[in-house]
Amino acid sequence: MMSTHSLDMSVLSSPQRRCHLLLMLCLPESIVTVESVCQLNGVDHAVTRQDIAEVAEEIQRYHHLAIEQDELGALHLCGTHVDQRLCLLHNLRRALRLSPGFIHNDFSSAIKRQLQTLPVDKALHDEHNLAALIQYCALHLDREFSARDSQLLQVWLRYALAWHCQPDFTAQQMHWLKGKSEFPLAQAIARCWSKRGYQVDVNEVALLALLFSQLHIPQIHTPLSGHERQLIQSVELLIQRFQALSGMVFSNDAGLSAQLYTHLAQALERTLFSIGIDHSLVDDIAQQYPRLLRTTREAIAALEQQYRVQFTDEEMGLIAIIFGAWLIQESALQEKQVLLLIGRDSELEQQVEQQLRELTLLPLTIKYQDVADFQRHSAPKGIALVITPYATPLPLYSPPLIHAELPLGEHQQRSIRLLLES
Repeated sequence: MMSTHSLDMSVLSSPQRRCHLLLMLCLPESIVTVESVCQLNGVDHAVTRQDIAEVAEEIQRYHHLAIEQDELGALHLCGTHVDQRLCLLHNLRRALRLSPGFIHNDFSSAIKRQLQTLPVDKALHDEHNLAALIQYCALHLDREFSARDSQLLQVWLRYALAWHCQPDFTAQQMHWLKGKSEFPLAQAIARCWSKRGYQVDVNEVALLALLFSQLHIPQIHTPLSGHERQLIQSVELLIQRFQALSGMVFSNDAGLSAQLYTHLAQALERTLFSIGIDHSLVDDIAQQYPRLLRTTREAIAALEQQYRVQFTDEEMGLIAIIFGAWLIQESALQEKQVLLLIGRDSELEQQVEQQLRELTLLPLTIKYQDVADFQRHSAPKGIALVITPYATPLPLYSPPLIHAELPLGEHQQRSIRLLLES
């Protein structure tokens, strides 16, 4: 049973409670029940059951895991070993930020108690030796670990010694991991452990490599392997394809390449290991930037084929946002504001708005005004273009106004694009 002396029950936030619950579920020797979670977090059954439901939804979305309850009432984390370890990593990082006392006093203590029951050489999990090993890792990778990441690595390495894991990597996942600069480091750790009687197979080595990779934010100016140089070349080709499809040119290829490299290195790994990301922006991007999203999809198809992946809508949306931000930066423009005059036919107005968004890759801000109000007061300040499906006389002073009859004619499309992109 985990202790509760380190927790101030009156101030635990919902995110803290959920971290505690999930990390308890990650301890194979711990018997987790609704009652034990209530005691740990200092809340009643109703709040605990709500926390369980929210955690279950979150880990299903991001890690394809489930929480199941057995006939004795014990809760279990269900899913592949790889997904469980990635979930553990994600939530350890979060807990070290939100609830470090829980990690130090409860989670780490449970791992140490488990190690005491095993024939694992104490030198392997001695605090001084682990600190030296982490320093060796930093030197090997030419990286500097933050204090929080160093603490995470101590917890993770002890956890790995306490509980063997048999991850079942696909050939594609293993190929990715073996090509990374973190893999030789993981092999070195395995050799160090094996000298003291703790055997680590190649799949566990790959899992260690994945851990170090997940902690790292890749930068284009520090490529270390052929794998990374290949991705740099792929990013350059991606930019060339986007320019060819969009008809626009980026003057600062180096800056865009650096940002795309950092993002795609992580996005490819998330995709290969089915790590989910926040999906709240996807619908907005598809609705507001359809041409930008479509152009991004076409441009990145060759990279997807090269790496044998298919980016999710969420990942594709983030890549499109990077291109969109650089298009705005290149043109030195603010988002153009367009006024759509509305009246009696909402479906027709939606069609006009959609066609308008299809005309440019640049972000737009679309405002709405009733036709009669426009005739009385004209357009608000800052409007670059007024468009409407209704025939309407112009007020005395007005920005350019286009009467849109669907589908928009070629001349109208050129006129609108010129106004929006100039």
